[in-house]
Amino acid sequence: MPEEYENQPIRSRPFCQKRVVIMKKDFQKNSDDDIDAFLARKKSSQSTTPKEGSNSTYGKSKQSQSDRASSKSQDDEAPREETDEEKDDQIRVARTGRAAAEAYQDVAVLRKKAHEHSHKAAQLYHKHKANQARGQKCSSRAVAHREKSDDRHAKAKEYRIKIKEYESELSGAAEDKTALSPEALQNKIAALERKSAKQEEIARKREHAAALQTEKAAKFRSRAAKFLEKSRLHESEARMFTKRADNLEKAG
Repeated sequence: MPEEYENQPIRSRPFCQKRVVIMKKDFQKNSDDDIDAFLARKKSSQSTTPKEGSNSTYGKSKQSQSDRASSKSQDDEAPREETDEEKDDQIRVARTGRAAAEAYQDVAVLRKKAHEHSHKAAQLYHKHKANQARGQKCSSRAVAHREKSDDRHAKAKEYRIKIKEYESELSGAAEDKTALSPEALQNKIAALERKSAKQEEIARKREHAAALQTEKAAKFRSRAAKFLEKSRLHESEARMFTKRADNLEKAG
């Protein structure tokens, strides 16, 4: 110890000097019991715990070390082997899932086929109605042509009646019973015969047009019946596939 601190009181000296002085005083023991007590007190002071701050950091570091050790021990553990029952359960679950997926696929395929047939049936039914409408239009046209032909026939009949009247007058003209000359009557008769023939010709033309429209109407009706039959067949197929899909869903 420096000489400058030897004459100062102990309380006014630095901490390190105080400790040295105290330790010197403690070693100034005369008996073995005093020495043993001093050594025991020194050991107990060294074994005391650190301050609170050092305690918390020490505890945290120790806990982290223990966590790392436990995680490392868990990683080092060998994987547990599965039992036969667990493997059988896994196989059973996989088979059940596969069966359910296949059943769902079958139902989806049946639904798709049912919708295809239903769509085709709707298309054919539309064609049936379209041809039926066209046939009805042709029938209406044929009726109109027949009505016009009847009108022409009626006009031709009127002309023939007038021709008979003029022929009777012509026979009377030979006996001077009419004011018209036979040549004038013959001209009138010829004109009426021409008009009657013209009306008959127009009437026959209308009848021909009516026959053509009737033939078209029959053709369209035949097509409509064919499309209706095909539509009914596709509807039957659609119902069959729908029923199969419903039964498969109920069974699943």
